[in-house]
Amino acid sequence: MRSFFAAISLALLLAAPAAHAAPQNSARQQDRRERPQARSQPKPKAGEWLRKYKDMPPAEQEKALAGDPQFRRLPAERQQKLRDRLHEFNSMPAQRQERVINRMEAFDQLTPQQRQQARDLNGRLKDIAPERRQQMRIALRNLRGMDPGQREQVMNSDQFRSRFSDNERDILRGLLQIPIGPGAQNGNVAGEKANQPPK
Repeated sequence: MRSFFAAISLALLLAAPAAHAAPQNSARQQDRRERPQARSQPKPKAGEWLRKYKDMPPAEQEKALAGDPQFRRLPAERQQKLRDRLHEFNSMPAQRQERVINRMEAFDQLTPQQRQQARDLNGRLKDIAPERRQQMRIALRNLRGMDPGQREQVMNSDQFRSRFSDNERDILRGLLQIPIGPGAQNGNVAGEKANQPPK
């Protein structure tokens, strides 16, 4: 359930939130003490829950969510945020829902370092006005369609520097290293990134 919350947040907002990490870790540790056999069970993949329940009526989704043991262990505030994310997902057109699920699956393939980087970038994105974030999404999609040399040329151009602040450009550079979001090839890119040797 933690993977579901983090991944759907990342899919909707470009990066996963880091808030409330301590209570969630505490709940996970308690679960391990109570059910040591859970270690041998495969970890649910991000996006599986949505794929299973996305076509059900909202009332049935709520029932399934409320019946999840991991969900019941979350703090009330965390539960409400997860319900809000689900409501936001249900309000989307089917094509956009599919993109969200694909991004969640791509998030599941990220390395731990990439996930932490995504959380850090999301924290910085929250301080940027929504209209500016939209401009950054458009720029991110365009930059991902360029080869590395052309991308650097554009980002170092006077026009790009005048359009985006130092902080916004720095965030964009970070997002370009994470294979999730506008313009990313969510299928093989994540796996290729994860398998690349460290430089």
